[in-house]
Amino acid sequence: MTPDVEHTEQIMVRFGAARLWAAHRAPYLASALFALRPVPIASAIADSGGVPVPDPEFRAFPADSRWNVHLEAGTTLATPIAEIGWWLLHHVGHLVRSHAMRSPVRDTDSGNTHAAGETGTPEAQRWNQAADAEINDDLIAEGLTGPAGVISPVELGLPSNRMAEEYLPMLDVLAEAMGRGGRTLAEAVDCGSAADGRPRDYEDSGSGDGPTELDRDLLQRMIVAGIRDRVSARSAVPGGWQRWAEQRVSAAVNWRTRLRALLRRGLATSTGKVDFSYRKASRRAAAYPEVVPPAMIAPVPDTVVVVDTSGSVTTPVLQRLLAEIDAIINGVTGPHRRLRVLCCDVRAHPVQSVRSAAEIELLGGGGTDMSAGIEAAVALRPRPDLVVVLTDGVTDWPQRRPRPPVVVCLIGSDGRAPDWAATARIPAEGPA
Repeated sequence: MTPDVEHTEQIMVRFGAARLWAAHRAPYLASALFALRPVPIASAIADSGGVPVPDPEFRAFPADSRWNVHLEAGTTLATPIAEIGWWLLHHVGHLVRSHAMRSPVRDTDSGNTHAAGETGTPEAQRWNQAADAEINDDLIAEGLTGPAGVISPVELGLPSNRMAEEYLPMLDVLAEAMGRGGRTLAEAVDCGSAADGRPRDYEDSGSGDGPTELDRDLLQRMIVAGIRDRVSARSAVPGGWQRWAEQRVSAAVNWRTRLRALLRRGLATSTGKVDFSYRKASRRAAAYPEVVPPAMIAPVPDTVVVVDTSGSVTTPVLQRLLAEIDAIINGVTGPHRRLRVLCCDVRAHPVQSVRSAAEIELLGGGGTDMSAGIEAAVALRPRPDLVVVLTDGVTDWPQRRPRPPVVVCLIGSDGRAPDWAATARIPAEGPA
């Protein structure tokens, strides 16, 4: 039910102010914020004073999967502008990250069951909380503290920057443990069908289907472009949004294709070098019997691989990637060369000269400092033409760009590489 004209105008003014507040705090999400559609909802009127009474069901200004934000009159007029803006950023997180499509919650009459439970059960609400946790740590990283009662991974002692699917089993365990002590995990806040894909009774079925799939794809591309522009300009963007943007872009590019291109580009300069040498006979020697002409030679590019052998990178993953690198370099420089390898944790271990990945002995297992490994690689003689680093990226890096080109193979989604290095992000798990 729509509120009267006076209250509708007040709701729309506050929504507009909150949206501007949110766009100012997170400019890279401005296009998504302005794609939200406000839907005013009438509320009960107090007998004394005739003012709308806030309904706790709408304290989160729930959104649906058609990008409608439901603004109940009493709640909207009683909530500060900054708090409404925080909820708008929160719901944009649900919608852009497609939590409704990823939701395991099923309707009770669907006949399906799932670990997250059926509609209306506490287990079903747990998915909403897991999706909230995925979003809220990024809002905290922006310096935006949420309203009282919202879930926070940091306050619960959980790791940050995880996906909702990862938080879900953690919250199940926490809820069970806290339940035995007579406590609850967190206040049950309903974010609407944008979080779990389950339609609510108050949703306006006549408001259309919302943005089309093409509209959403274009919107996501705009957000990705905004995030990448800010990262390039060294402006702060929360890690969760950066990873989302990278995954959105890299989804269309096979990591092997990108890695092969980066290695070929890094070796291109040295493979193009040629020189004169008297160590082999010139094929034109017969034409000049009175002189000894030099022959043309092309040096074989020299590559050094720095392997992160700290405890956070598992040996099976490293062995799989070493075999991949070995095969790619074979294709670029030929099979008759030796490859120099440096294992590195907090220090660089002695260099190994091998002909295949199978000969590499992985040494180390402590902390991580890839700057020590890169400095040791650059100091080798002869000087390498290309340095390839295999790491999870949770490490310190040299402050200045080394002289030879550096290709960083980032394993998993948590780490980062310096701006001066060419980067290929590689899944930690999956088929070889």
